[in-house]
Amino acid sequence: MKFDDVFWYIVIFLFLFGGSTAGFVQLLQSRRHKFKLAMAKEKVKLEQAKAKLAEEQNRQTALEVRKAELEIERYDRRLPGMLSVPLTDSATDNAVEETP
Repeated sequence: MKFDDVFWYIVIFLFLFGGSTAGFVQLLQSRRHKFKLAMAKEKVKLEQAKAKLAEEQNRQTALEVRKAELEIERYDRRLPGMLSVPLTDSATDNAVEETP
């Protein structure tokens, strides 16, 4: 085969099937783009879930810190002659009930 024959075969092939080949390539690119877009959305959702988890953990830690601060304040406000052990919630309730 000569170069001219191969050249013309390629030209005829592209003329007959070039449109469908281009459409197929475009379809593949479109599917790849959709896949990448879906992966990016999934990554964003994962990051948002991590952020919500961290926010919830921070909120729980803040509540625990506040509870500890209140316990320290209650311990510091004890009256002279009271027990040196901080009162728990149940002990506080009992002391209130026993007071006339």
